[in-house]
Amino acid sequence: MMEPSVMDLSVFARANLVAWCVVPYDTRRRGPRARAELLAELGLRRLAWDWRPEHVGQLDAELDALVEHGIELTGVWVPAVVPSDDDTLGRIDPDVLTILDVLRDRGLATQLWTCTEFGPPGPFEPLPPAVHRARVERTAAHLGPLADRANADGHTLALYNHLGWAGEPENQVEVLQVLADRGLARPGIVYQQHHGHAHVDRFAALLESVRGPLAALGINGMLPGAHWGDGKIHPYGHGPRDLELARTIATSGWRGRVSILGHTMDDVADRLRDNLDGLDWVVARLREEAETGLSDGGPSGGSTTPPPPSARIPNPRWPH
Repeated sequence: MMEPSVMDLSVFARANLVAWCVVPYDTRRRGPRARAELLAELGLRRLAWDWRPEHVGQLDAELDALVEHGIELTGVWVPAVVPSDDDTLGRIDPDVLTILDVLRDRGLATQLWTCTEFGPPGPFEPLPPAVHRARVERTAAHLGPLADRANADGHTLALYNHLGWAGEPENQVEVLQVLADRGLARPGIVYQQHHGHAHVDRFAALLESVRGPLAALGINGMLPGAHWGDGKIHPYGHGPRDLELARTIATSGWRGRVSILGHTMDDVADRLRDNLDGLDWVVARLREEAETGLSDGGPSGGSTTPPPPSARIPNPRWPH
């Protein structure tokens, strides 16, 4: 059981934030230089690079722009979906290999945000024990070559939740244990709230269960039951339990990176500004709690902090 901890709001400091889902999700279609300029303007000094095949050839330009603007490459999207057939088990996606080669040639080590399943929305029903164990072993077998490459190049292999069986962090911990037993040097987890609507009621226990390997945690405005479609991605600070979830993070003792989300078909500058404004409001409320003892979790209660500013994009456009 997690021991109560002093609230530490430094985990939400600008210097600790990572911009995420800001490359393919941007109606302005910014290129590497414009994107780096935007992040620097917003005070964001870390990027996790997501991509589509058309972006892979731009990675060198992206890295050059990040260096020019003093922005760290904190992570890279690595799809590694476990196949249903054995013929492609253990195969690393060719685009991923290209990305890894570019990083190796530059001597860059980062976090590989690795997704092994694009699962269905909604709560996941546990599998029978034997089926579950076979799934753990098969996932680890598929990731073996990627784990070897991560070891060779100094990367952290961080499993990314994207719904389904592989979106359950406890299952990820089991997979990572198998990989660690086989020599994975730097195992990790990246947990995204926008794929965790089914986890909200047990978020504190979940966070404690993955606190050791948790490399990054993504925040999102959380609307009840918004597992998919409109409302799944929502301006931060405007969800009814955002303050409660942030309080849990700040008092957990965990001090990894926090990612802030684009991920919708809107101008990503407005999406990031909305989320930063919401985060500023959440931090102000939590700081007031720490100073006054107020902890009602509501939108106003006895707080003297003004309500969060209206979002520029109150209803972000779900991209799928």
